[in-house]
Amino acid sequence: MKRALIIAQGLLMAFVAFIIVSFIYTIATSIFILITGIEDVNPQIDYCLMVMAVMVAIILFYLWYRRYAVKGDIEQVEIKDIVTLKNMGIYLMMGIGCQLFVSGILSLLRPLFQTLFSYYDETISSLFVADTIIVAVYVIILAPIIEELMLRGIMFNRLRQGISFILANILQAAVFGIYHWDIVQGLYAFGLGLLLGYVYERTRTLIAPIIVHVFINGLGFLLQWLHLGQYIPIWLAIVAGGGLLFGAIYLFYKSTNFIHKI
Repeated sequence: MKRALIIAQGLLMAFVAFIIVSFIYTIATSIFILITGIEDVNPQIDYCLMVMAVMVAIILFYLWYRRYAVKGDIEQVEIKDIVTLKNMGIYLMMGIGCQLFVSGILSLLRPLFQTLFSYYDETISSLFVADTIIVAVYVIILAPIIEELMLRGIMFNRLRQGISFILANILQAAVFGIYHWDIVQGLYAFGLGLLLGYVYERTRTLIAPIIVHVFINGLGFLLQWLHLGQYIPIWLAIVAGGGLLFGAIYLFYKSTNFIHKI
C-alpha cells in the first residue's frame, strides 16, 4: 500500500509539473495578447513565450526540488567531483554515442514505419520555426534543465523514497517518453530516460544528467540544423555510436567511486 501511494505521488508530481509549465505559458500568452492586442500570435512569438514560460518554471521547479525532493545524500556531492576533465569526456562520449546510435537505429527503421516517421519529422521540424539562436538556447540548455528537474529531480526522487531503483527508473523513463507525445520520439526518450536516471542515481546530483542531456540535445541540434545525418552511413552510426555509448557507460561505472550505491 505504501509503495502504491509513493508511485501515485510521484506520477502526480510529474503531472502537476507539466500543468504548471502549461499554466505559465497560458498566462504569458494572455498577457502578451492583452498588451499588444494581437490575438493571432505567429510561431516566432509563440516560441519566445514558451521559452519565457520555461525559464520561469525552471526557477519554480528548482525551489520545489530543493525544498521537498532533496533527501539524504542527494546533491551533497561537490561540483568539482562532477565537472572534471575526465568526467566531461565521459559525458561527451555518452552524448555523442547516444545520439549517433539512436540516429542509426531510427534510420534503419524509417523505411518500415513511414507513417510514424512522417509525424516524427513534422514534430522535429516544428522545433525550428523560430530564430536559430532562440531554438538552440531552448533545445540545448533550457529543455535539459527543466526536464531533469521534473523527471529525475522531482518525480524520480519521490519514487526512490519508497521503491527500488529499477522500478523507479522505469517509471520515470516511461513518463519521459509519454511526455514527448510522439511514438518514435517517445521510444528513444524512454531509453534516454533510463540512461539519465542511472547517471543521476550514481552521482546523486542533477548536474551530471543535465550535462549528458545537454550534450545529447546539442549534437542532435547540430545534426538537424546542418543536415549532417545524411552523410553518416547507418552502419557507422550504429557501430561507432554503440561503441562510444557503452564504452562511456563502462567508464562512468568505473569512475564514479563517490556515488551512493544502487
